[in-house]
Amino acid sequence: MKVRLRKAIAMKKSWSHVTDNKLRGAYGETDYEKQRIRVNKKKHKKDKELLLDTIVHEEIHKKHPKMKEKNVKKLAASKTKKMSTKTKKRHYSLYA
Repeated sequence: MKVRLRKAIAMKKSWSHVTDNKLRGAYGETDYEKQRIRVNKKKHKKDKELLLDTIVHEEIHKKHPKMKEKNVKKLAASKTKKMSTKTKKRHYSLYA
């Protein structure tokens, strides 16, 4: 996995953002090999802020693949709180 991760990051191909409501057991997923971030919007129907938190969470995983999950969660929560309305709309539009 480490070799594939290094190759994927080295290629620097643009990442795709996909809505996948069939994603099982997870709110979102970052796939380094395919350079794709998938979000399950169905699980976020009740709480849009949770959707934004998941999007930011997965973006952090993309930028910092070796960061511990605990730290990713803290960073995502703090970034989401500080985010402007314009930035929130931009993040939502990636998964429209």
